[in-house]
Amino acid sequence: MISQNFIPQFLLPRHNTPSPSTKAPDPSSTEYCDLKALGLLPPEYPSPDGGPTVSRTIWSFLAFSTVFLFLRIYCKKWRSRGLWWDDYVLIFSWLMFIACAVICQLVINLGFGRYPCDIPPSHHPTIAFVGATVGSCITILTIVWSKTSFAITILRLSPSGSVLRNIAWFVLVSMNTLMIVQAVVVWVKCNPISKNWDLSNEGTCWDVHATNYYGVFCGVYSGVCDIVLALLPWRLVWGLQMRKKEKLGVVVGMSMGVVAGVWAFIKSSKLVLLGSKNFTYEGCLLLIWTSAEIGTTIMASCIPVLRVLFKELHDNHVEKQNSKETADSMNSQLPLSWPSSRAHSAV
Repeated sequence: MISQNFIPQFLLPRHNTPSPSTKAPDPSSTEYCDLKALGLLPPEYPSPDGGPTVSRTIWSFLAFSTVFLFLRIYCKKWRSRGLWWDDYVLIFSWLMFIACAVICQLVINLGFGRYPCDIPPSHHPTIAFVGATVGSCITILTIVWSKTSFAITILRLSPSGSVLRNIAWFVLVSMNTLMIVQAVVVWVKCNPISKNWDLSNEGTCWDVHATNYYGVFCGVYSGVCDIVLALLPWRLVWGLQMRKKEKLGVVVGMSMGVVAGVWAFIKSSKLVLLGSKNFTYEGCLLLIWTSAEIGTTIMASCIPVLRVLFKELHDNHVEKQNSKETADSMNSQLPLSWPSSRAHSAV
């Protein structure tokens, strides 16, 4: 995980250590804010806070994806291949991931991760604007562009006019269309727009269930696209003139997007929490699975390139080892000492 020495102080997460003798109420069986309003909680009762866990998760996935991305870039530069469009799109999605992490940390510092009654009322509009509006829009675009990078890689490798290429194009266009519409909906679902983050404003909003269901549909479709893109390399690679073991290694490396698809399905099941009155607390799971989806997608896009790097490093190591063993073998066959010139003349 990224060291806190490299994170600005105002971005550092809060530390909320609960008392060992008390336990926070279970939100699934009790209404914490109702109990607190009625004065039924003892003063020493700890305030439930999922913010620190969300913060650690997001920065951890960002750290791992950063390592994978920089190794990918180094590998391409090292082999003098240069960068292509899929690399630039992936780099841009990584920059967006950094923006997501910063925004999440800001809203966590404002109180996200706690129940609404434990957050200062003046922070609620800021959390809704920065996190639920700006943050949601950036997160949606980060998700789709991290997957777009791998789709571009498939397009670059597949033959022109092939079925494989047509499928990749369909996934690329349909996924971007649906997700961009979802990002726009985040802003236009309320009139005036300011009602998105300040419900006290006069105006109207679309039915929350309709927008949530569309979000769930987009999330599930995104997961399906992950799996489809992960399976396409099997047909692409299996026809190449390679040893079966090498083919298997390549397709497995290019199919790690299946894991991101699983995270997308789990995340989609948490999108219904967007309509919860306790979203600032219950929405922690949504942020955790979203960061897992983005981080895993970036890492999965880098694995095929890194496999070539590790293979070359392994081959170089084996070659050096064999050279050393050959040299040792030749040295062992040499005589320990050569006859002196006097011995030769005596003979």
